[in-house]
Amino acid sequence: MAQEAFFRCFRSLVQWRRDAAFSTWLFTVATNLYRREVRRIPPLTVSLEDIVTPRVQSDLDSNIIDADRRRTVRNALLELPAKYRDALLLFYFHEHDVAATASSLGLPEGTVKARLSRGRTLLGRKLRGML
Repeated sequence: MAQEAFFRCFRSLVQWRRDAAFSTWLFTVATNLYRREVRRIPPLTVSLEDIVTPRVQSDLDSNIIDADRRRTVRNALLELPAKYRDALLLFYFHEHDVAATASSLGLPEGTVKARLSRGRTLLGRKLRGML
């Protein structure tokens, strides 16, 4: 649509009266083109069966609690030493297996396993302290 707007401006450049800024005229042409395209598309109708029922208050509360829990875990994870944090992030949050995590970090798999174990222990302690 942007390309069409520029093409129309180029074709009708002689109609620009120069009493306003070029950018204003260009924006008007683009806006009119957009409005024409929107009118061309038929409105979307939705049946009443497809409308989602409103969420129950308990669902909203659980979403808030889940978001708070994720934020707490993220903050605790960021406080860990980098060698444990990196291993945990790759393994759990980026869903790498041990071999892929070891390859990404340039470490042997045994070292990654040890860092994952130690990182989980440290993270558990931090989370117990935060809650």
